Amino acid sequence: MSAREDKERGRETSPGKLPDTTPQVFPGPNYDFILQIVFEMQKTVGQLTQAVNTLTDQQKSLSEKLDKISHKIYAAIVVLLLVGTILGFFAKGINDLIVHRIEAPTTQSQPQTPQK
Repeated sequence: MSAREDKERGRETSPGKLPDTTPQVFPGPNYDFILQIVFEMQKTVGQLTQAVNTLTDQQKSLSEKLDKISHKIYAAIVVLLLVGTILGFFAKGINDLIVHRIEAPTTQSQPQTPQK
């Protein structure tokens, strides 16, 4: 009888020098999944960095536009103040001129016919 038959029948035998089958090979630690996760995180972080850079550039251009608009508003306020000051300075004279025109009687002159 062989060692295998004895083992199947329940008899104890001394172990052989070589195993009957080759042992299973267990794979070592597999880092493929971890590497894939790291590369995906790197890709996502790169996209976020690009998005932040784009937003920063847009913010700078919008800030410049806002500065231009604020300068135009200040210029319009200065012009309105100057016009208001000039009108205020000449207000009495303009008022007197308008009032005299309204109050003055209108006279119509008739053409004179030459006398013979």
